[in-house]
Amino acid sequence: MKVLLFWAGSILGLFWVTTSSFVSSASWFWIVLTVIWWISATAFFGGYSKTKEMKFTMVPALLHYAPSSSREVIVRRGSNPSGFYSVLGIESISETGLIKWLDGTVGQIYLVVGSASILVFEDDKRDILHRVDSFYRKIDTTVELAWVTTKEPQRVWRQLGNAERLNVGLDVRDPELFALLDERVDILNDYVGKVFNSIHQYLVIKGDNLEALRRAHSILTAEVDDSSAMIKQCTMLGRADAYEMLKTIYTAR
Repeated sequence: MKVLLFWAGSILGLFWVTTSSFVSSASWFWIVLTVIWWISATAFFGGYSKTKEMKFTMVPALLHYAPSSSREVIVRRGSNPSGFYSVLGIESISETGLIKWLDGTVGQIYLVVGSASILVFEDDKRDILHRVDSFYRKIDTTVELAWVTTKEPQRVWRQLGNAERLNVGLDVRDPELFALLDERVDILNDYVGKVFNSIHQYLVIKGDNLEALRRAHSILTAEVDDSSAMIKQCTMLGRADAYEMLKTIYTAR
């Protein structure tokens, strides 16, 4: 219907241009050239893009993007943050990690650990592909899944927790043992947790509303509980961890 209305309006506009505007007083060569150009432009802008949007709806965005000032976002600490805010598109992040975007959608970030590897056997590979296919079939069309892979310093909070348990469980309260534990904590914090980088993968679930997000969360939780073929571990991130994840993407190195 949109295409038909667009073509009808374009033909009416072409009729007016060739009969009532200054073009009507030109020679037949220029009139024919105008008609060919007009029809070609109508066919181009009246078509659909790969994202199933009519191309003429992108013209305002193109005109806004054309000036160089619209293609540059200054992100210095003392600069106006509105430019970066418009690119980021996030309105707020709650304490539990619930993200609200400017377009009204909501989402959640999960730290995930998969099980796929180039070394898996063929049977395991088929099982993984089957679980992935089954998982995506359950996802509703009102939900968008985005996988984000980053390279960050290794997470050492489990090792730090283990060091704290060792400290609490010491039967002999010896200063030298405390010194060894302090040295271990310093190595984990200042060396392993800052120097050694590893690959981290995140899953961002973005839903049209809270109900759609809850359904997607239930499907993800059920997948993790039922099988480790697709996802071995999954941790929902709170606000602080979500900020750390976004900082990895948007902070210059």
